[in-house]
Amino acid sequence: MIFPVSRFVIPLCVTLALVIGCSQSSQKERIIPLKASVSLENARSLLENYANGAPVTSEADSFDTVVEGVRKENPETADVLAEAFDKIRQNPGARAKIAKDTLKKLSEKPAPEPVGTDE
Repeated sequence: MIFPVSRFVIPLCVTLALVIGCSQSSQKERIIPLKASVSLENARSLLENYANGAPVTSEADSFDTVVEGVRKENPETADVLAEAFDKIRQNPGARAKIAKDTLKKLSEKPAPEPVGTDE
């Protein structure tokens, strides 16, 4: 008579183990902050190139897209970038000075604290 009992007990134990072991309550959601957004890194790269004397070319068409990408994470930095890119558009000959000044402003600003990293 052991056989009929084990026929029900073993599948029940396996089912319970799967349900308990794979439940979502055993997993904790983690937010891993990134050091800088891709848009901000792109903006810094553009400014560094201009500071080193690179000419303004077709990438100027993407200034607004870069600024909007930064704005999603840091509106204040986006305002600084928008002002700099507008100045570069208006006066491409002064791009090196504008870029250097903007890079200084960006390096003076403290990085925002990541949200949701408390454990």
